[in-house]
Amino acid sequence: MKNFLLALLLLSPTAILADDIIQIHGSGTTNPSKCYWRIMTQMMQRSKLPLHMTYRAVGSSTGQLEFIGQNNTTPFSYTAWNDFGSGDIPISTENYEALKNNNVEIAHFPFVLGAISFFHSVPGTENGVNGLNLTSCQLAKIFNREIIYWDDDELKSDNPNLSLPFPKYPIKVARRVAGSSSTASITEYLYQSCPAEWSIDQVGATIDWHEDTMQCEGSGGMTSCIRDNEGTIGYIDSGHGHDENLVEIELQNADGNFLSSKQAGDNGIGLAALKALEEGILPADSTHDYGHVKLLNMPGRNTWPIVAISYVYLRLDLPSTVPDPASQSLLKHFVSSLYDPDVISQCAEYGFTPVPTKVRDIALEGLEKVQVDPSAPVWSVETNTIKGGGQEDYVISAKRRSYVELESSGFAGDISSLYEAVDRLESMDKPRLTATAEAAASAEELTFTNADAALIQASIAMSAISIALWVIAAIFIVMKKLGFC
Repeated sequence: MKNFLLALLLLSPTAILADDIIQIHGSGTTNPSKCYWRIMTQMMQRSKLPLHMTYRAVGSSTGQLEFIGQNNTTPFSYTAWNDFGSGDIPISTENYEALKNNNVEIAHFPFVLGAISFFHSVPGTENGVNGLNLTSCQLAKIFNREIIYWDDDELKSDNPNLSLPFPKYPIKVARRVAGSSSTASITEYLYQSCPAEWSIDQVGATIDWHEDTMQCEGSGGMTSCIRDNEGTIGYIDSGHGHDENLVEIELQNADGNFLSSKQAGDNGIGLAALKALEEGILPADSTHDYGHVKLLNMPGRNTWPIVAISYVYLRLDLPSTVPDPASQSLLKHFVSSLYDPDVISQCAEYGFTPVPTKVRDIALEGLEKVQVDPSAPVWSVETNTIKGGGQEDYVISAKRRSYVELESSGFAGDISSLYEAVDRLESMDKPRLTATAEAAASAEELTFTNADAALIQASIAMSAISIALWVIAAIFIVMKKLGFC
């Protein structure tokens, strides 16, 4: 038994010496964190050599601070605390120049686009049906608390069919309590599109809000503020809002069309980046200054007006911050994988759109300028079987998977079935739901479909995996007490 437990321990990553592990660690924006974690986990599971890849979702400003370098005695030491940073806002021109003056060259790598949207909880409206239309000037007046009722005459002109529970139905405003990239995006958008109602001193990741606004902590807090308080309007990245089944405002874009981010779709979001590239707003070189880049109110019939870019920040001289050559080239490989269609397409599940091909090509050209130690190994990917070559040390092989990854990929279909079932229930009106419930009660029986069975099986499988992981953890603790580690 002891030999068996020892064998389990030796197979565990904890038994591998830290010096033998190839590591990269990043920090920054929370928005694409699930996308990062998913790709990192796949790479670790599919590598022959032990990899340790982490990402701390701590916000764009913290990711930038740790990338630039800060300590307790001086404002900036320019010694990075992370191997790469990430944010939904570019590094400011001031910090870009300061890094350059201290012989630190950096590059921005935009890899996904995300819509920032306004969501609400006004009764009697829903996504795509009886939608609530708003212009940027109307939004500015609402967030400045100049328009305080949903049946204000100015709002009724764009929403003639809006039906409210009672006259003078109050508007509640939700806003982020701390600085965020979404706050920076929506305040800049309101200023650019309606400066008469939203002033320049109201722009930033942190601003002085009207006292009659609701303070909400993070994306989860914003969701709760909107959902738990009828008549509330707030803002959040659209992927998160749609995942939470919030109802989206249909916003007027630069061409005067009212649409939601779902109606704009990937093309409408990607168009904002292409228009910015055409107009010189988005640089044609990853190593140039990105401090002025904002994808707001770009022209186009179906262009979404508030688009955020998620960036990876890298130093051009990787050996200066990442000592291990294998880790340097792994980091470059990881960033390049964000431009592989088969890899980045997985992030669509979290509401993100890959950057257009022209932007992708600029990023890949910039990645060639990132320097690694001459002794650094070259990483590659095996998708189709390469006999012999797939077993080389520095190969990420899709043929090498873990059972947990295999099982979890099967849950996606079960989860989709669950969402579809919820959508069907939500599409039913209350009288029909009541009648259905009464009919089921009178019949004193329940009917389970194949989809229901699949969901139950998925739940049991997840429970089994969870139990197995706890057992492995318990074994490790026991072995530690017995002195085997």
